[in-house]
Amino acid sequence: MLARSATAAVLLGAAAGCGAGTEPVPVLMELVPIAAYNDAPVAATIYGGSFRPAYAFDTGSGSATVTTGGYAASLTLSGVPGSKDLQAVSWESTHILGGQIPPGLAAGTYDLVVRDPSGRLARLPGAFRSLGADGLAPAVAIVGPVSGGVVAAGATVPVVVTANDGGGLGALRSLTVTVTTAGASVYSPGCQVTGGATGTCAFTFRAPAPGAAGATLVIDATATGAGGQIGETQLALALAPAPTITGVDPNSGSTLGGGTVTVYGTGFLPGATQVTFDGSAASLLDQSATSLTVVTPAQPLPGPAAVTVSLGGAGATLPTGFMYVAPPAVRELDPASGPAAGLFPITVVGSGFRTKTQILFGAAPLICPRVINANRIQGFAPPGAGTEPVTATDPDYGAMPGAPVPFNYTGGTPGDGGVPAAAIPDGACPAGDAGLIGDGGP
Repeated sequence: MLARSATAAVLLGAAAGCGAGTEPVPVLMELVPIAAYNDAPVAATIYGGSFRPAYAFDTGSGSATVTTGGYAASLTLSGVPGSKDLQAVSWESTHILGGQIPPGLAAGTYDLVVRDPSGRLARLPGAFRSLGADGLAPAVAIVGPVSGGVVAAGATVPVVVTANDGGGLGALRSLTVTVTTAGASVYSPGCQVTGGATGTCAFTFRAPAPGAAGATLVIDATATGAGGQIGETQLALALAPAPTITGVDPNSGSTLGGGTVTVYGTGFLPGATQVTFDGSAASLLDQSATSLTVVTPAQPLPGPAAVTVSLGGAGATLPTGFMYVAPPAVRELDPASGPAAGLFPITVVGSGFRTKTQILFGAAPLICPRVINANRIQGFAPPGAGTEPVTATDPDYGAMPGAPVPFNYTGGTPGDGGVPAAAIPDGACPAGDAGLIGDGGP
């Protein structure tokens, strides 16, 4: 008697346990691509419905497994006898079949015919158009190098090369890229293509130092289509020394930005050099090979900022090259109201005060101001009326935006508040003003 393993024959069927008559008839909807040149094989996808898989049955165990085989497909030229079989036809899902259109297909429009595992046929008229031999050279483009047409020595340069054969309907045979300067090779990546109509080659290389003034870096890209046509393009970039920074003047400014600063160094290339303060771009006003005059950007917080000069992918940085300072701000007044005649002692409490700070009651300045410390200024209130906003401003750091502290003027005559009007002559502060203002105020 034969062994059980010898009797476990494997059979193929459209569906386990189902007769062929119960299978739905396949419906064809689309063949992708709908057109292509015939110089090389073309991967194809057939879309439709009720593509039932074929099964492998083990008669010994009674089990069944899905197999990707069982389907066949061909292209028939409309009105012409004979057909061309698609290669490597495989079942992928109930809606998708895969395959490959063979090369050498005569130009013309073809019907698609699919045979399912049960032997039934489905036809999609005019499903594919063969364009014949590809007479178009591949289109090649170089994108992605450092902007501005300049590459600095030592920069890591990103490059992306794209190629498209036959307007997306051909097949690329090869894609080659070389990077040279002064005729010497700098880099040559190994670009791989898969035989499709499009290809991409992305890589980076490190820029060499320029051998002479005006040195040029050249990127050449060449693509060959399946029909032997060649497409090529070239990109030339100026090769420059890497920039350096030697100083920043002035080296401090307002967190509000808007200040004019000059950055000194070497290797600055007009039209291609950028300056940033802690990553925020500065506006360029003037430039030369050794200096860049810029307008500082705003920063949310005071403190040191790194100043960076960038050129062609390379940069130089002073880690604490610039100090951002917040504008002065008024938080409190003592007293918060007083006679309209003014000329009485007052203490202004806030932050960021220094000898250059000016306190304004509306448009009128505090009379005889004296800076006690960074948080306190004392002086005499100017005359006024109604409610005036009290603000602090600095010629270097500006004024803090936001709601000012109000001061309320009340009725009265000159001298109210204990300081005679005559004690403060026009344009001069009284001698011994410290005694008049007092050191014991809040």
